[in-house]
Amino acid sequence: MGKKITRVVLAFVIIGVVIGGLVGFNSVWNSIFGSDAQKAAVGDCMQNKGTASNPKMESVDCGSSTATYQVSEVHDDTSDTSVCDKKYSAYTESTGGRRHRSSVVLCLTHLK
Repeated sequence: MGKKITRVVLAFVIIGVVIGGLVGFNSVWNSIFGSDAQKAAVGDCMQNKGTASNPKMESVDCGSSTATYQVSEVHDDTSDTSVCDKKYSAYTESTGGRRHRSSVVLCLTHLK
């Protein structure tokens, strides 16, 4: 009976380690390979390389003539643009599938 309990406990520990490793791996993967919007921090500058109806925000040097927006706020794990005050332009981006979706809202100050 004691060996059976030990095996069950060991199985749960192994499952926990595997799940924790997968969550950690996903976080590291997104920080390395995620989009510029998902990696953005307050103070970063962005340029829209897409269109007004289909924006694609990319990080640029703030001293660059292509810098059009500066990130004023970052809201992770939401796609609700109402988190941005009306004085900002809100940009939202979601990646991933139905089960593992990652969303971010950037509140942007227009520079030009």
